[in-house]
Amino acid sequence: MSTDLPPELLDYFATRQQQRADRANTALSVLSRYERRIVREAAGMGYVLGYRSGNLDGRDGLGGPLDNERRIPGDSDILRSVLEHCDSTSDLYPYLGAACNGRRRRITKARLWPGEAAR
Repeated sequence: MSTDLPPELLDYFATRQQQRADRANTALSVLSRYERRIVREAAGMGYVLGYRSGNLDGRDGLGGPLDNERRIPGDSDILRSVLEHCDSTSDLYPYLGAACNGRRRRITKARLWPGEAAR
């Protein structure tokens, strides 16, 4: 069984990766300094907690506390990865998805999540 992929497919993957990186950069330029800081810290915390629980790779035993071979990436790399994933699931993360589209949405009482109560 050969694992060689056609060059056209490899080019497509590289193009899509660059497009995802460009959209993450757009989100970083749209978000305020305060918003970037909050997203960065939450992304880093979520990554480390996922790494420590061993479920980061989607299956038990990989990436857990016994896996000391793999280093945890830097905050900026984690942030870009999280922004790329939030962009691909913008129905779950509409504010970060909008930032990837170049729009900055304000959080107002009218835009609360259905489960959030207005105070």
